[in-house]
Amino acid sequence: MIQEINYYTSTTGDPFADTGGYVIEQLWKLPNLKNKTISQLIEYAARIYVNNWGAKLHAFFLNSKITQPAFKGPKKIEETIKYYQGLIDESEPFEMGYCRILGTKNKLFQGGRDNSILSGSGTFLNFHHNFQGGVMLSKEVLIRMFFVPLGAQQLSDKIALLSSNNEKITRSFVRQNVIENLSRIGAKSADGVLKSKFNNPASGLFDFVHSCLTKNEDLFEEDENIEINLYHFTNFGASPEIILYNFSSPLFSFYKEVLYRTLETDWKKFVRKHYYNSKHKDTVYDSKSELFISEKKKTSIQYDEYKTWINWIYQDLLLGKNLLPTILKWNNRNSFNFKIVRLYQNHLKNMDNKTLDKIETLADYIINDEGQLKKRISMLNRAEKAHDIRRFVLGLIKENHEQKSEAVLVSLKDYVNYLFPDGTSSKEIRDLLLISLYQKMHENKIFFEEESEIIIESEN
Repeated sequence: MIQEINYYTSTTGDPFADTGGYVIEQLWKLPNLKNKTISQLIEYAARIYVNNWGAKLHAFFLNSKITQPAFKGPKKIEETIKYYQGLIDESEPFEMGYCRILGTKNKLFQGGRDNSILSGSGTFLNFHHNFQGGVMLSKEVLIRMFFVPLGAQQLSDKIALLSSNNEKITRSFVRQNVIENLSRIGAKSADGVLKSKFNNPASGLFDFVHSCLTKNEDLFEEDENIEINLYHFTNFGASPEIILYNFSSPLFSFYKEVLYRTLETDWKKFVRKHYYNSKHKDTVYDSKSELFISEKKKTSIQYDEYKTWINWIYQDLLLGKNLLPTILKWNNRNSFNFKIVRLYQNHLKNMDNKTLDKIETLADYIINDEGQLKKRISMLNRAEKAHDIRRFVLGLIKENHEQKSEAVLVSLKDYVNYLFPDGTSSKEIRDLLLISLYQKMHENKIFFEEESEIIIESEN
């Protein structure tokens, strides 16, 4: 039996249409709304937008029936209901064709910046085929767009909307926003679009993913390549803008593994050290108490507050920047499970496990000679050029041979295929070797009186 498709709620792949559809779906699940028609849901949402939010939808729609300055109070609601009823009755001007989002052949209506998000209209007609007055969409899509504000958040100066190839994750974000919006309206504390407690999109996105994984443990076991996108946008006035933050599938795979059981503590300590807020420059992170402390002001800031700040690790992960120099600087003075580094190199740098195995073998060899350890770490720190790093490794190979060791330290195959293949960064190998060494020193409680200087050079 073929199930009938509900074009108001079915998944389309368009982030805005899907958000609106999931809002409608969520509203129909509520006891007081489950038997309402789509016309009645539109009236319900319009009253929220006007009476509870003061018609503050300017970041979504330009000169819509609700944001139109010429309409006041009840007139905004009246004109909105009239327009959308015209779509439902198909009395609004239309043309036959294929909807640009649903792909279905039916009556199409004009979608511009007044009734859809970030589409062209007015002076931006060149956005559309044949200079049409707007993108041609079915009535269902335009109605879905009207509900988007209930499923989004105000994050800093723009609107945040989330979309994933895993419908469970997208629905979770929308459901969370709808429930919170209606709760605030019931408490008479709503004055506009739901405001995120975060000011930084990267920190907000990581917090959401963390929450998703915590509430849905089955996501840890799924092999699906999960990807999440955060759309940070505004459709306001003459300067519409959108910035895309991509939580890639490799990053999701890495992140869910470092949050799992034995690795989470080390990862949490490392990440929390790297929060920053320009208003709190005088604070220093204390890893034991997990607080940011100001000696000058005699105050401390707890995680629930500073987690909304900028986090350089999250920023760099989303931008695909190299984390190894930052990990090296941290690991010099703090224990940091090398399994996390292996996961990072596996998922985000596509490094062969045999390369990482060989690096750990080299680290084991170096640390066994404690008398030479400090000297060799110093040599590694000064080895900035590729030939210096290669010479260092060749020196270890030579020494191992002269000691007539039965075990081969590095074979020709290891050297050519795993340590220094074409296209590999020698500095990356150096940083990994130093990180492995420092971690083994922490595990064996080997500490120098004076810390060796670490040369930090970002390499993206």
